[in-house]
Amino acid sequence: MSDWSDRTLGMNRPIARRDFISGVAVGVAASGLSLPAWAAEAPDYPPLKTGLRGQYPGSFETAHMARDGSFGGAVPADDSGEHYDLVIVGGGISGLSAAHFYRQALGDDRKILILDNHDDFGGHAKRNEFHYGGRTILAYGGTMSIESPFPYSFTSKKLLADLGVDLASYERFETKAYAGLGNATFFDRQHFLNDKLVTGTGKKPWPQFFAEAPLSPAVRADLTRLHTQVKDH
Repeated sequence: MSDWSDRTLGMNRPIARRDFISGVAVGVAASGLSLPAWAAEAPDYPPLKTGLRGQYPGSFETAHMARDGSFGGAVPADDSGEHYDLVIVGGGISGLSAAHFYRQALGDDRKILILDNHDDFGGHAKRNEFHYGGRTILAYGGTMSIESPFPYSFTSKKLLADLGVDLASYERFETKAYAGLGNATFFDRQHFLNDKLVTGTGKKPWPQFFAEAPLSPAVRADLTRLHTQVKDH
């Protein structure tokens, strides 16, 4: 990375790369959508009715402990006396397909246990919801356009046929839903000079984008210089 990341951005104080990312919210047509905290707590908020809450509390704490080096090792398990022909870890499309193929090959009387860190199945076929800094952030669960049959393998297509999914009559998602909209970057006043939404992220010439962003003159000059160096190489 360049030396500008440790200089002042919007305000006259040092700011780290992490702060820069935290202070910028990518807008329409990007991976996430930010909602005010009150929206997620409203009684008519759809996920509260449907249960589609993504990586909800209880599903990621142990993984975060392992990431942060505070995991104490394997969790002791009690012998339940249960016996299974197959144990599958993960209740997403791959785990569910594995169970399906196993029974196809060895018979429907096979006893299978599917383990997952969520209380429902589907894996990436859902959305994620995070609560951070007083905001609710929504994003894809990890897979976008999974409904497209190309370039699915023969095995994948046969699975869909076995499940009764008729690809010929399947209507894909609305491609014109965001017509007329584009990418934008929101700069917040906690990290920059003021709150400002700069449109045209990725399409507007970067020197113009930097000129419109609420940055200090020194940082704007650094970013322009960095852009020139990258473009020349």
